[in-house]
Amino acid sequence: MHVYVHIPFCESICAYCDFYRYKTNASIQKQWFTRILEEIDALSFSSIDTLYFGGGTPSSLANDMLVRIAEKFIPYLAQSYEWTIECNPETLTQEKIRLYANLGINRISLGVQSFQLDILHALGRKHTLEDIFRCIQQCRDNGIHNISIDLMYGLPHQTLKDLQKDIDIFLKLDLPHLSIYSLQIEPNSIFGKQGVQPCDPDLEADMYERIRQDLTQAGYEQYEISSYCKEGMYSRHNLCYWDDSDFLGIGCGASGRIHGKRYDQNQSLQAYIQNGAIREYVESDPPFEAIMMSLRTAFGLDIQTWNQKYQRDFEKEYQRVLKKYAKQLKIRNGRCVCTPSGLEILNTILVEFLEDS
Repeated sequence: MHVYVHIPFCESICAYCDFYRYKTNASIQKQWFTRILEEIDALSFSSIDTLYFGGGTPSSLANDMLVRIAEKFIPYLAQSYEWTIECNPETLTQEKIRLYANLGINRISLGVQSFQLDILHALGRKHTLEDIFRCIQQCRDNGIHNISIDLMYGLPHQTLKDLQKDIDIFLKLDLPHLSIYSLQIEPNSIFGKQGVQPCDPDLEADMYERIRQDLTQAGYEQYEISSYCKEGMYSRHNLCYWDDSDFLGIGCGASGRIHGKRYDQNQSLQAYIQNGAIREYVESDPPFEAIMMSLRTAFGLDIQTWNQKYQRDFEKEYQRVLKKYAKQLKIRNGRCVCTPSGLEILNTILVEFLEDS
């Protein structure tokens, strides 16, 4: 069983963020806390293989609240579980790290975004480089070595030289995992409202290739289009999104998938506080979504599993697409896998899969 818990509070709002989040307010937080405990108590759990506290900024949540929420899940953790919490460096103290370790949290996802102070300032980030290095060392000192950081590229005024500095510093930190995303200008973000323009597509492509080359040469596996890790150090929770698994989403702003049907929870914090959790199931195309998500990964689509699950013939149904993109899509050991050149034009390929669905 895979469980995602959304904690929507942040100390400040970043300029690029369009996730469901709410600036920390003690009164509102207490009302939300009552509701999320009620929601969890109304659910039933089997053995939890992966548990993910995301947001928002879960590390901004008061310690006593986080403990009460965590205690709801601890009895159900599988013997070999992965439990991740997202943190920002400025809100992650040594006290919190010790608390997380004592609870059994064994993976930290740290929102770094860049090691360049001018870029951090432009993004609305509040931490310093010292905060980043302190957090990483304190996690290690407290026995949490499975640390991932988030970086971004394609940022306003960011150059290839800036990106290279970020890559070099990441490699020196010798961390097991990196998630690195290109900036998407979302309409409801601060950048969107300010009319900030996207990165030049050619520069963004050069940045993507620089990232891929440097990290793979350093021994990291690009196991998903935006994810790199040392051997075997995958984000097991994120793999459940990419391998067509169900997962339980808890809290306002969360999404989930049960029996192949996707749902979103209330996007209004006030509605959640007033009415509790309400799932809104959304129209989806599970067979296509399975293709879309799996082709992002180095593992690709398990053709036999897909055929059996959806009672269709993948190679027959998508013969045209597979032939047209024969250099970008390879069938190996019963799996359809994107080559590096295929990942670069994956969105274009997926449009054609969708047309033939």
